[in-house]
Amino acid sequence: MECLEKNLEVIQKVRPELYKVVKGILEDKSYSFDGMEITETRDGNEALVLHQGDTTVRLNSTYRPLQEAKKWADQYEFQNMSITVLMFGMGNGIFAREMLQRLQQDAAVYLYEPNRNIFLYALHYFDLTDILSDERVLLFVDEINEKEFEQTFQLSLHWSMIPTQIPCAHPGYDKLYRKEHVHFMAIIQKADEVELVNRDTMVTLSHRIPLNIIKNLHFIKDSNYSTEFVNDIPEDVPVIIVSAGPSLDKNIDELKRAEGKAFILATDTAVKYLLAHDIAFDAMVSIDARKSVKHFKDERCEDIPLFCVPEARNEIMEKNKGRKIWFEGIYYVEDLYKKFNRTFPQYNTGGSVATAALMAGLSLGFKKIVLIGQDLAYGEGATHAGNVTKKILNEDKGTSMVEGIDGKPVRSRYDWIIYRDWFEKVIETKPEIEVIDATEGGALIHGSTVMTLAEVIDTYCKKEFHMRKIIEEKPCTFTGKEYEEVRKTICHLEKDFNNIKQKASEGKRAAVELVMKTRGGNLSPDKEAKLLKTIQKANNFIEKQAAYPLFDAYISEDVTEAIQKINCVTDDADQNLIDTVEISRVVFEALLKAEEELEPVLKESLTKV
Repeated sequence: MECLEKNLEVIQKVRPELYKVVKGILEDKSYSFDGMEITETRDGNEALVLHQGDTTVRLNSTYRPLQEAKKWADQYEFQNMSITVLMFGMGNGIFAREMLQRLQQDAAVYLYEPNRNIFLYALHYFDLTDILSDERVLLFVDEINEKEFEQTFQLSLHWSMIPTQIPCAHPGYDKLYRKEHVHFMAIIQKADEVELVNRDTMVTLSHRIPLNIIKNLHFIKDSNYSTEFVNDIPEDVPVIIVSAGPSLDKNIDELKRAEGKAFILATDTAVKYLLAHDIAFDAMVSIDARKSVKHFKDERCEDIPLFCVPEARNEIMEKNKGRKIWFEGIYYVEDLYKKFNRTFPQYNTGGSVATAALMAGLSLGFKKIVLIGQDLAYGEGATHAGNVTKKILNEDKGTSMVEGIDGKPVRSRYDWIIYRDWFEKVIETKPEIEVIDATEGGALIHGSTVMTLAEVIDTYCKKEFHMRKIIEEKPCTFTGKEYEEVRKTICHLEKDFNNIKQKASEGKRAAVELVMKTRGGNLSPDKEAKLLKTIQKANNFIEKQAAYPLFDAYISEDVTEAIQKINCVTDDADQNLIDTVEISRVVFEALLKAEEELEPVLKESLTKV
């Protein structure tokens, strides 16, 4: 038991949450080592062997397991920077250890063990302390913390990391646990695809988002953020999120019975339908940086509270005179609120206004969230209520049949399927919340409770509740002297802009000189060190500026192609140096261009702050 004690001691020290679960399993003896044994190998090491019925599976070579691990690892490239290893299967740690020995300190290793009993067996009989204590290792074990893998990977993933990923499987595991391995690889593939879509979206909106944020800064003065309302929400009152799917035509008039007895929250595309039916809804949601202003052309919605994000389209924000409630911070705004001890909930808004509305409901503290008009499928050819059809890019290539809310197949679209999967993941990870699908049509959201809207209202809308009144009577987040400090902090952006301009100029000059001298073959070691130091100091200084996240977003379109090479290196040292410095030059030039274009927008915005 010496190995177990050593391993547990390390887990307790560096992975306390994992330790609690493992300790409980060991105390309850809720595990089995049937069919597992250790055999001594010919070179004096130990191999892990599994017996499953008449089948024997050797997870290591019975001759030379260390040599086998080295040969296995030889198939992968390790010279790149910021490598992410996604390894399926830990076994007795020999293969994972070989990977770690070859990786640099900036690497990350997602180690996923699909069999809890194998993990516990390895803890008992193999010294894993070096792996367990390695800060590069993120460890996930089935039936212990496997549900954390997907979210952890997604949150840490950046599209620039995708080219240097190493997805791999411990030899034998991909066949032994075929279904689990397919699921593991699907999570990686899906996360990569979503991140690349996010990259493309960010590039498309690279200018629009920071421009909107800067223009929207003055709304902070008379606004709130969602978690301020948590104590105002009774547990038995639902939020009804209204989307504009085709089925909304079926039950929109039923909503009148819920007025004053639920929080009726309208997505931006549903606003005009609710107004056309004279539904007295409480608030609206808008998140899109380029959303059409036409959704808000009706003057009746100008005073309705608006749940929003800092990058929401400024023209919509200006047209709306109601209270603004932020439910997510981004870039500069999130850091600003943290400075004044206000923290936004950590979550992903899901990519659509409807998924964002659900997150708004969660951050407010609602325990029952009702969805209507959330079809996520075509309704007799239409995509929206009112028999409206809107096309998207590559739509014909991205449709498929999915399970409908009534059990029959319905035709969905690739983006809707992403949103459906997102809803299902939230439902899975938030068991304390009940999501009720009262859409009465479209795709089934697994895990939701299916009801008609009439049933929801009869069952849950029984007491007076006026969310709009609660919002309008709530004091704004920042008032008096505190807001004055907030205003001073925002005005300091002007200084940040000037600092970024100055340091980007210095960095660009050093980068140009270094590349020229390297190509000319007249770069001395001392000069190289001096120029690299200037570039690094400029980078470090710029990244410390509070305004930097706005610049980083703004320049994404200009630097995407260059950044794709950032972690990839070759065997040519001079070329590696030139490539690295050229990336810096491109970034510095983009920053200078951004400062020139953003500065007049900031000056105008600060006059309103």
